[in-house]
Amino acid sequence: MKKRLYRKILQKLLSLYPKGLKGHALKRTKKLAGLICGMLRKKKSTMAAVGSGLPQPITAHSKEKACKNFLDNAWNDYQTHYLPYITHLLPLFIENATTGQTIYFVIDGSQMGNHHVALMVSLVYKNRSIPICWVVRKGAKGHFTNEMHLELMEQVYDHFKLQLPKNQSVVLLGDGEFDSIDLQSFCRKVGWDYVFRTACNTLLYEQGESFQAKDLALSPQTNHLFIPDVAFTKAQFKNVNFLYWHDPKYDEPIPLVSNLPEALDIIVAYDKRYAIECLFKDLKSTSFNIHKTRLNSAAAISNLIMVAAFAFTLLIKLATKYEYHEIRKYLHRLRPDRIVCSIFFYALQLIDHFLEEDIEFDFCFSKFSKNSP
Repeated sequence: MKKRLYRKILQKLLSLYPKGLKGHALKRTKKLAGLICGMLRKKKSTMAAVGSGLPQPITAHSKEKACKNFLDNAWNDYQTHYLPYITHLLPLFIENATTGQTIYFVIDGSQMGNHHVALMVSLVYKNRSIPICWVVRKGAKGHFTNEMHLELMEQVYDHFKLQLPKNQSVVLLGDGEFDSIDLQSFCRKVGWDYVFRTACNTLLYEQGESFQAKDLALSPQTNHLFIPDVAFTKAQFKNVNFLYWHDPKYDEPIPLVSNLPEALDIIVAYDKRYAIECLFKDLKSTSFNIHKTRLNSAAAISNLIMVAAFAFTLLIKLATKYEYHEIRKYLHRLRPDRIVCSIFFYALQLIDHFLEEDIEFDFCFSKFSKNSP
């Protein structure tokens, strides 16, 4: 069972290299496939669990040590392994996303491991999001500077600008720490739209008159107040649209800044920001438990996130292929009024079912189909 899953993962990883791999590169890719296999089977991120996927007939202690060595190895990183993979898949994920003619990226940070935090950019996909790019630093959430936010987004743009369809708009979403003038300027420079939450005490200017969101009140007849073309902060950054929006799921109205011209577009966009919270929850508390790792190196934690990102995307691809297949009704209850099981947990059920029942499957790297068997 384990070796069958390992072989399928390895086959897909090697398919990214049509000219083939040799020597140390091949050995590292084989080891990566084993670690992904261990995380998928055990659904944990401990060294023992992740290392258990290695196919070699060696002791459990040796597998655990091999896992730790891989994560600590300077030759293993995002650029080497995950970037070629996600570059190949990004157009397919965009094609099968449920966001119409708009591509939504989300930037956010989350605590990962032992006193470390990850800053991540993800693609909104079917009420979840796909890990695209990340950086790990020692510290607490909010530790990243505006310069680090900008540097990560510049990397994302440089890596994936050729993969983004020219006929679709791109919107970057972020919470309150991402509303800097530098990040807003970056979005405008590359032709992207953006929606960022801002602080209630942020200074804004409407026709030269200053105001703050904390001093505003919504009328009982509406759930938002839209003020176009304001100046942002004391620097009076021009041509910013401001929205003060109260949604029932929030205790208080939230202030948003954007370059989108319509209030409804801003609301629709920002509501998708929660997708990255679902991703962090999937990677952490509800499945892989990355936040509990005892790794104390930023590079090693980043590589562990990479293993989890591989596992996560493989699961999402599998669930996408079988999303409308009749097998679903045998795994969990189907209801016409709501979704009982998220695409991520459906994927976890699928992989267990296929392995336990010895049913042939693949991760369908090359295509997605609602009618695939």
